[in-house]
Amino acid sequence: MSPQLEAVLKQAQGLSTSEQLQLIERLTGQVSTQSETARLPKRKATEFYGVAPNLLSGMDAQVWVSQLRDEWDERESLLRRQS
Repeated sequence: MSPQLEAVLKQAQGLSTSEQLQLIERLTGQVSTQSETARLPKRKATEFYGVAPNLLSGMDAQVWVSQLRDEWDERESLLRRQS
């Protein structure tokens, strides 16, 4: 924990419960208005080339999606029969 944060926490201990709750509200508001994506660097799609080689083992993506959906449907029907 940084010395600055420790100092702020020490000061917050001197506040009333109502003031501490107001502080929490204000800090939460500040953090929630900051965009998470604004802090993250933007990436180009080309940076991900080769990240997951052989993911589909040469299989066509649509065939893979269709097989996956069939597996989900099969599992769902098995779960319904068990209920």
